[in-house]
Amino acid sequence: MNKSNSQDPLVLGKRLQEARKLLKLTQQWVADHLKIARTTLTAIEKGERVIRPDELVQLAQLYNEPINRLLRQEIQGDSLIVQFRRVLSENDGQEVEQAIHEFQKLCEDYVYLESLTNSPIPKKYPSVYEISGFDPYRRAEDIATAERNRLGLGDGTIVDFEKFLENEIGIRIFAMPFPSKFAGLFAYSENIGACIAINSKHPTDRQLMSLIHEYAHFLTRRMKADILVLMKSTTERFAEAFARYFLMPSTGLQRRFHEIKLMKNGEITPADLLRLADLYSVSFQALVLRLEELKLLPKGTCDNLIAQRFQVRKAQNLLDISPKSGTGEMDLPYRYRAMAVQAWNAGKLSEGQLAKILRTNRVHAREIIDKFIDRDTINEHGEEFSLMFEDLSKPI
Repeated sequence: MNKSNSQDPLVLGKRLQEARKLLKLTQQWVADHLKIARTTLTAIEKGERVIRPDELVQLAQLYNEPINRLLRQEIQGDSLIVQFRRVLSENDGQEVEQAIHEFQKLCEDYVYLESLTNSPIPKKYPSVYEISGFDPYRRAEDIATAERNRLGLGDGTIVDFEKFLENEIGIRIFAMPFPSKFAGLFAYSENIGACIAINSKHPTDRQLMSLIHEYAHFLTRRMKADILVLMKSTTERFAEAFARYFLMPSTGLQRRFHEIKLMKNGEITPADLLRLADLYSVSFQALVLRLEELKLLPKGTCDNLIAQRFQVRKAQNLLDISPKSGTGEMDLPYRYRAMAVQAWNAGKLSEGQLAKILRTNRVHAREIIDKFIDRDTINEHGEEFSLMFEDLSKPI
């Protein structure tokens, strides 16, 4: 609680205000609950009056916010700029606010864990690409090709791009259960860096497409929030095209398509297309439309298959290549979980704080701890020994 004396009142007041507004509580209702004047609460939220420890405890309990999060000093200054794609409706407001708020807390918790464990994520961000004044589709292909070359991916298929973005570029990535209409969220600030969340309810092929879609916004609109209402903006058309071109580069896709035709004496079957879609980790429809775009398949092929009631899922099951369904669960990055356990093991987090930061209960938190600590294994002499997690963080 002594930290409250050194906390910037403006930052703390803003956090308290955000927590109150998320719960749709009025200043008057909260003031009455604390038995203080509404003007006093207003002054606290504006940073004009230092909050007393007992008042902070009451507000933290009322807002269901851990005190240590409210008092953190690692993340001060500019707030996250969140960008998300959606169709606006009258009933979306609360869902949008909750999704953004939880996403922001996850990003802040990630940075907090990096601070506790002295493990800052390496940020190797490219310069922002300019897209205004360009044809969005041509520009999308140019930038997709440039990024693939910069990252050393060539025209091959992509494997585990989520880990690649985190390890090679320094973007923190989460999978979160959003309402189905939400594909993903992207946020950026100078203090925190770049963070992306994708919808864990969606199938894995759609999650990958969403991840690269959000990456396109990171590359081009890092500091500009953008909310889509009904019609797709130029930036959205660019991001959708970038995801297609990045996942299915024309040279590599054409080469593989022609190789299949040669092996099949010029004939392409739906089974061939299904296997090709699986190779590129995209949906069957996305692949067929991309092949149409490259004029490798006649325009309208996808519509014709739909008209013929071609059952993609049933065909995938027959070929044993069905894409994984989304879990609908919170999926925290391995690095995030490892740092949380490391902080707990060093006594910097209590078990209760560990459970909260892992978004789980204490029983499951202990199971996560067990996965990282005291692993029994066999050395090269055939002897059993215990590998302690803290050994992994010691300097060589």
